Amino acid sequence: MTSSKGLIKLLYIAGWLIFTLSCKKNDTDTSSETSTPLRTMPGQPIGAATKASIGVAGGSIAIPDQYISVQVPAGAVDAETEFSIQEVQSNSAVATGRLFRILPENITLKKPVEITFKYTDADVAGTEATLLYPCFQSNDGLWHKVLDCTLDQAAQTLKVATTHFSDWGIMREVSIHAPKNEVGSGEEIELTAHILDEDVASGVLWGSEIKRDQIVGWKVVAGGGTISGGKSATVKYKAPDTDKKSEALIEVTVKNVVKRSDPKRPGNGGLVIVRRKLTIMPEEYVVWTIGGQKSTGIFFSIGVFNGQAIMTATAGNEAISFHTNGTVLGKYSFGKLTDPKKATCTGTYQFKTYESDYTECETFEKVYGEGAIVFETFGESGGGIVQGSFEGTLYKLDNCEVSARSIYGSFRIRRTY
Repeated sequence: MTSSKGLIKLLYIAGWLIFTLSCKKNDTDTSSETSTPLRTMPGQPIGAATKASIGVAGGSIAIPDQYISVQVPAGAVDAETEFSIQEVQSNSAVATGRLFRILPENITLKKPVEITFKYTDADVAGTEATLLYPCFQSNDGLWHKVLDCTLDQAAQTLKVATTHFSDWGIMREVSIHAPKNEVGSGEEIELTAHILDEDVASGVLWGSEIKRDQIVGWKVVAGGGTISGGKSATVKYKAPDTDKKSEALIEVTVKNVVKRSDPKRPGNGGLVIVRRKLTIMPEEYVVWTIGGQKSTGIFFSIGVFNGQAIMTATAGNEAISFHTNGTVLGKYSFGKLTDPKKATCTGTYQFKTYESDYTECETFEKVYGEGAIVFETFGESGGGIVQGSFEGTLYKLDNCEVSARSIYGSFRIRRTY
């Protein structure tokens, strides 16, 4: 798949429609709607690609942290060929987290290559390993699930043989969706039981909130807090009151989700139990992830100056800050602060500073990254709570070479000014 020089943008999720699961259905289910396929824009590259020249004898290529590797068997290519693995912007609508562009795309391989994902706890968050599958994006933007794969829970690997290179990642079939992983003391968030499955004929992915009559029940397994909403697919979780960091474990049991397409995997009796860990934070917090590296603020503050909000947070050698030109609730997209509801953002990663905009060397034009700061609450000065989230892409310009890092996080801080 050819990567775009444009900014990262999720084009759309064509729509979520109520779906019918074959094999085993609840007697009350009379739905007959067809599913709408999941289609998104390709992700923007993040950082430098890992490259390797591999010839007739075969070889392998892996990114530095070994999360994904490609094994090329002898005889797969006729001549020295440059292979590469490029991390791209993650896509929460599809994958568990990280996505990768494997190239060359239009090569003709005489033998299949093997892609290995070494999945992490983050990939399993809100689900279980038996519900993980490889997925890839085709040139038309559609996402496809790959059933023919090998899961090794002891080694924590997921392997797939393919002759198709494009954007690849790991998807989870049934999971608990949460707006964030960290919840403040006494804070309430929404949790949703969600399913991703493939159209049997085409293999194209589609997704939906699980129907109410498929929910057996929700519960807090550990860590405290309460759940309200009964046996709905969407419930509310309220964190316990605490003055220190802890963890909560949430569980949902779902029925009538028989594995029509892959009965080899465990759990094909139609009953699935998935869990999700949430980190319970003190009342105030700032957490962020940049370039895959997570930080929790040690010192942080937010204030309002001439109607504009400025937030700063530090965590050892890492730091994050943003500036919005207003304080009303809603979204402030990265851009010129002289335009309505705009923001700027800066973050440090491995002792380097990345910003939400840069100036092109050739044209001297200002380029703004895709991203935004979102205010959910904005309390009064002198102790009012300011709460929200941020997500986007930050850039570093070095000798006219541009590198990018994705950033996302959330905050809950008492106002100083």
